[in-house]
Amino acid sequence: MDKKRLDVMVDIETLGVKADSTIFQISAAAFDIETGNVTSECNFVADIEEADNLVLDGSTLKWWLNTDAELFKRLLNGGTRSPEMLIKAFHMWLERLTLKYDVRLWGNGMLFDNNMLKTQIEAAGLKYPIAYNRDRDVRTIVELAAKVSGISERQIKTMHKKPTAIKHDAYDDVHTQIRYVTWCYQILTRTPAH
Repeated sequence: MDKKRLDVMVDIETLGVKADSTIFQISAAAFDIETGNVTSECNFVADIEEADNLVLDGSTLKWWLNTDAELFKRLLNGGTRSPEMLIKAFHMWLERLTLKYDVRLWGNGMLFDNNMLKTQIEAAGLKYPIAYNRDRDVRTIVELAAKVSGISERQIKTMHKKPTAIKHDAYDDVHTQIRYVTWCYQILTRTPAH
């Protein structure tokens, strides 16, 4: 029997841009792509003091300090497990979903979020639980929906952002991305809005 489709949006915050850079926040939510209804979610934040080996780059640290130093400080001080345990906790959450569902994993740049998670899950000796043809890219669907709708990518993102959402907090970014990916999916499949 075929498993039912389930879409999962993921967003990560990191100390660098290379595939092995330390991830200090992983947020994800399972959702129905036709309605946007969230059925399960997780939000893991690492305590970087517990890291076996920090992998970072100066340009990313400068970016954080110049973009939202207060959020960066709050996240780094709010961690509860090592970055290595963060990867394992996320893997466990995601793997449980794949046992029951045919999961598509959406990342805002699948060669960033999805690739970094895959690299680090496998480095931890675990199997990446997403099938090779089930990684999805937020940027691609937004570009296509912008073309079809005549609304710019920036406008699509802006009209789905809650005023209280904190940009670059992975938890808020996941929920914002679900709203606009669902809208884009409806535009592209001509599903009436709910």
